[in-house]
Amino acid sequence: MRFEYLIGIRYLRARRKERFVSVIAFISLTGVMLGTFALTVALSVMSGFQEDLRNRLLAFTPQITVERRDGRVWDPADLLRRISSLPGVIASAPYVTSQVMAVSSTPSGTPGYVEGGMLRGVVARDNPVLTELRNTLEKGTLDSLDREHPLTIVEKGERREVNLPGAIVGRTLAAELGLQPGDPLILISPASLAGGMGAPRLKRFVVTGYFHSGWFEFDSALIFVSLRNGRALLADDPQLQSGVELRLANMFDAPAVAKRIGEIAGPEFRVSDWTHTNAPLFSALQLEKAVYFLVLLLIVLVAAFNIIATLVMVVMERRKEIAILRAMGARARSIAAIFLCEGAALGVVGTVLGVLAGFGASWAIGRYHLIRLPADLFMVSAVPVRLYSVNFIAVAIAAILLCLAAAIYPALHARALSPVEVIRYE
Repeated sequence: MRFEYLIGIRYLRARRKERFVSVIAFISLTGVMLGTFALTVALSVMSGFQEDLRNRLLAFTPQITVERRDGRVWDPADLLRRISSLPGVIASAPYVTSQVMAVSSTPSGTPGYVEGGMLRGVVARDNPVLTELRNTLEKGTLDSLDREHPLTIVEKGERREVNLPGAIVGRTLAAELGLQPGDPLILISPASLAGGMGAPRLKRFVVTGYFHSGWFEFDSALIFVSLRNGRALLADDPQLQSGVELRLANMFDAPAVAKRIGEIAGPEFRVSDWTHTNAPLFSALQLEKAVYFLVLLLIVLVAAFNIIATLVMVVMERRKEIAILRAMGARARSIAAIFLCEGAALGVVGTVLGVLAGFGASWAIGRYHLIRLPADLFMVSAVPVRLYSVNFIAVAIAAILLCLAAAIYPALHARALSPVEVIRYE
């Protein structure tokens, strides 16, 4: 071990009449530890919220969608054959979507509540694109969309047995319409009402289940039906959007794969990926995470100023020892290295303790759900936490560099001391 490090550590251990210097050094070390602790916990929580939000969005937002620019109905079978073999594409399926009016029924058969919604016709059976949707189902299964379900309804005062296709709605929408699994639901195409002539295009379904994503925009609007029944209701709807949704092995490859699909599909098709569809939201989250990093790094910066004060006082207290070392042949850069080692020691010890404490606290918060949130106000009932090594490494590097930078001025000050002047007057 080099003598500069040994002397630097010794200088931090004060003698009886130099206790004040050690107290300041301890305060500096504690400041670095608290700063890195707060920073690692904040980044872990922010990463948890970001990942949780992304997963909830992708449960109902396809990773890549392909639609015609002119909005016309088209047969996607040929395009599906060409893009399904692309590297990274693990699943693809057609879909239709449009705005609809949802109407519930009273026990007497008269119309009940009316709400606007977004109909989504999908391939329900063995559709790997809808993996996340299955995880949010609280009642029913996706396979129920492809079956006819017997139901007794009241129509014009008479009870009769009918077979109705299934529909899965968001839990919030079901509550607003007063629906339970097994209740009838009428979906109306608004476009059929615009002309004011002829019978409106509508179709009766039975609610076979509901989902809860925690995302109000989805839970209060989405209605899933089978692709066949969705096309039957929306065939002449000018708002109909017919397209293809794709799922990738790695969701972060979406921009590159979407570009490749755009080249294959041609200019008459519009290809969108999830990073483009939700770009403002994810950009805001990334910016917020960066701001948190910079703001909490100020805690470490304050501790770094304490390190400057500590080392300056050490230089003033050790003027004689420095002069003697120089007189014995120590080089000026070795004197500077002594105080750089002191700053590094304070930074490394404080950073290691802070990062370890932050890791332990973050793990405990995520494992035991220590911080609860009201589920009716937030998407989650407890603060989500994700432990990424890159966050801890970035915090450690930033904290140690700040501490080393804080040691530069005292090191240069000690290096500039003239041993002749110190020995002459002291």
